[in-house]
Amino acid sequence: MAVKEEKGEQVVENVEVALEKTGDFFEKHKSIIITVVAIIVLLVIGYFGYKYLYLAPKEKNAAKEMFYAQRYFEMDSTENALNGNGQHLGFLEIADTYGSTKSGKLAHYYSGLIYLHQGNFQEAVNHIEKFTSKDPVLYILSRQALGDAYWELGQTDKALAAYKQGAEKYSNDILTPSIMNRMVSLYESMQQYDMAVNVCHELRNRYPMSNEARNMDMQIARLQAKAGK
Repeated sequence: MAVKEEKGEQVVENVEVALEKTGDFFEKHKSIIITVVAIIVLLVIGYFGYKYLYLAPKEKNAAKEMFYAQRYFEMDSTENALNGNGQHLGFLEIADTYGSTKSGKLAHYYSGLIYLHQGNFQEAVNHIEKFTSKDPVLYILSRQALGDAYWELGQTDKALAAYKQGAEKYSNDILTPSIMNRMVSLYESMQQYDMAVNVCHELRNRYPMSNEARNMDMQIARLQAKAGK
């Protein structure tokens, strides 16, 4: 019993010593601790202030403008979709004004698509390069469009890199075989027939039920013939 009391007293003494040291440490570094805490508080306030008082209203305004621009895009009125109609903004100004928002980034993608279809491939690249998405469908479509633009510019290495990003980051039973098929065509245009055949095999193995896989045996045979095999 005496031993237990002695241990209990020792624990209390240790706690008192620790508290005393903590108090001494705080007194010694009080100004630094207060400054650090104040900075943390300001950062937290700043973050939530930026998110809810600045970014949220911009997101709302950007989404409103995107609604009208997307309607023009769906109506194939690309001039109004791209540059606005005088009353509502087009994708270019939305991207410029609201570039930090989701809608602003999406506006870059739409702008790139319009430029791609207009044959302005460098502008298409400039805009689509600024777009990324965690949505698998949008990501794959954007990488495919980016690869197409680079291919048209003759920058085949960058086109292949874009196609590979779209084919490898996410998997989609319809879109992934399509973008892989583009890789096959690009490799063929570069006379890299072995690489084209490798992608054909991968496509057939990964997506055997896809439309692209149906005629893959004939495609492989044709490419192998070109390679002299």
